[in-house]
Amino acid sequence: MIHWALRRDELCDPGLCLDAPDEGGRCDHCPLDRLDAAQSSEMGLLLRRALDLRAALKLGVRINLDEISADEFRAMVILEEEQEKLDRERLDARRP
Repeated sequence: MIHWALRRDELCDPGLCLDAPDEGGRCDHCPLDRLDAAQSSEMGLLLRRALDLRAALKLGVRINLDEISADEFRAMVILEEEQEKLDRERLDARRP
């Protein structure tokens, strides 16, 4: 889920989807709908907390390690790993 959450803009382009409704919007099997549903799950909410903690730390909010649960910390580590992968992919895509 983290992989696609970071690449959300790559999942769907309603203008290119042959199944998208004529009046705009998403088709019945849009991967963005599945991602949205996943982000509302328990794991998705954990990811949201990890993203919020990450943002708070970047803003300079002081948080002690004992204030972060083990699952939130693990989600933050995975999030950082996935962000690094995405950054490398984008850098490699720009190289000739």
